[in-house]
Amino acid sequence: MKTWHVGSFKVTEIPEFPIAVGLLDGVIAEATPDVVRGIDWMRPDFANEQGQTLWDVHSYVVDTGDQIILIDGGCGNGKSYPMQPSWTDLDTPFLDRLTEAGYSPDDIDILLCTHLHLDHIGWFSMKDSAGRWVPTFPHARLVLVRDEYERHLAQMLSPEDEESAAGAGADDDPIARAFLADSASLSKQTKLIQEETFDPIVEQGLLELVPTNAEVVPGVRYEQTLGHTAAHHSVRLSSEGRSAFVTGDFIHHPMQIARPEWSSQGDWDGATTGRNRRAFFEAAAGTDLLILGTHFTGAGAGYIVEDGEGFRLANAPA
Repeated sequence: MKTWHVGSFKVTEIPEFPIAVGLLDGVIAEATPDVVRGIDWMRPDFANEQGQTLWDVHSYVVDTGDQIILIDGGCGNGKSYPMQPSWTDLDTPFLDRLTEAGYSPDDIDILLCTHLHLDHIGWFSMKDSAGRWVPTFPHARLVLVRDEYERHLAQMLSPEDEESAAGAGADDDPIARAFLADSASLSKQTKLIQEETFDPIVEQGLLELVPTNAEVVPGVRYEQTLGHTAAHHSVRLSSEGRSAFVTGDFIHHPMQIARPEWSSQGDWDGATTGRNRRAFFEAAAGTDLLILGTHFTGAGAGYIVEDGEGFRLANAPA
């Protein structure tokens, strides 16, 4: 299990599952196999020899010494995800891996989430022995940026509006279904997420909404990184003069370090995301800011260094 130390903070990656190779081909449209093969540092951690990008789903536990925080909640078990059927009704040993890392669900004090897409929220609730959805981490506050939660809620349409907004053909293409869905499909998926994941937390009074760029506890704060969603936030960790940055989908894949302007098909505003990524890399290059990529495979983390007109992820600061 991968762990890092950021000052006095201990950060542990809790893996959920590797994403099937090929499932996300085309998510970054410019990242064709020929292009990916031409960037040598992508292999073997982030791409295979055929030039296909590699991805996974995982969470992070941040142990500050005073608080134990889980950042992003993966897909979860038994969830209903019509926008990504291959992640529906999963049965993964995520909680066993949490235990192997030294933590139980009862130990988690705070849940954070970079954005409320289905592969970042699932483990916040689970089914109990009676088949009811309940909070997975019974003592944890779910601390969300208010604007992101309200964006999520606004995607839910009335049944009448869903019927009039329904599109056609998305089910024929997994990229279109998952990343370019019509508003009716998005509404139905959002309602399922609300019912299966957020309502149990709201009912227990465990949801806390905070403003943009809020500090959650000393040394742990949300940092606005707009573009993937209209209110996407990454998480910055700071302790004893050291710092780390949990990307969320601000950096969806390390290809976007090499080519900052290449955005995901699922970005709300790809141009904004690209500009923000380049500015972030220019500021981070050559520093000791540890980048923790929410979908990064292999080493899973590194430091930004300049590399021609783009950047690369290095094992050590420049």
